[in-house]
Amino acid sequence: MSRPRIHSFDALLDEAERLVTTGDPAGLTLRSLATRAGASNGTIYHAFHSKEELLARLWLRAVARLGDAMAESRRSADLIAGGAPTGADEVVAVAIAPVLFTRRHPASAQLFFVQRSDQLFSAGLSPEVVALLDEEERRFVRLLKELAAGVWKRTDRAAVEAIAACVVDLPGGILRRALIEKRDPDPLMERRIAAAARAILALPLDPPDRTHP
Repeated sequence: MSRPRIHSFDALLDEAERLVTTGDPAGLTLRSLATRAGASNGTIYHAFHSKEELLARLWLRAVARLGDAMAESRRSADLIAGGAPTGADEVVAVAIAPVLFTRRHPASAQLFFVQRSDQLFSAGLSPEVVALLDEEERRFVRLLKELAAGVWKRTDRAAVEAIAACVVDLPGGILRRALIEKRDPDPLMERRIAAAARAILALPLDPPDRTHP
């Protein structure tokens, strides 16, 4: 019988996330993670290979958690609408999902909204991690296009950028300030995000730009 793994992959990521979000990300090393987690250097190097890979894995987990929260909120958009949801109701549901994500995973939210990915990692990633990053990006672009189609039956640049303003720019800016100021998200924050998102959706779109498919 094989020996049980004492240090699970998620547990190691939890420790690394705490190190990054409570101090300077530049100070994180695989050796410091090993010390913090009470694991051998060999265990850490086998799991992550490099600091760049570790930070990319942290980012991937945060992005996946946010994506899951958005998908869950979108499925429950009928609760916001009080009946069959419209395309706008789905956008609002997705726009307030980052608040749910922040409540569930505060350290992941701190990493995602306060740190920039290009400041965490940039090169030296394995093909597997690069593929996973690309897949998460495609997943998010698909969501933006589906939401745009639900509101305007359009998926051109102008429509997708309007949706991005609702579900990325608005909640990201509001949550980033709250996290920097060490404030927990509250119901008023959700209402402000929802109201601002509906105001953006009420604005007329520019005509489709045929030069940017």
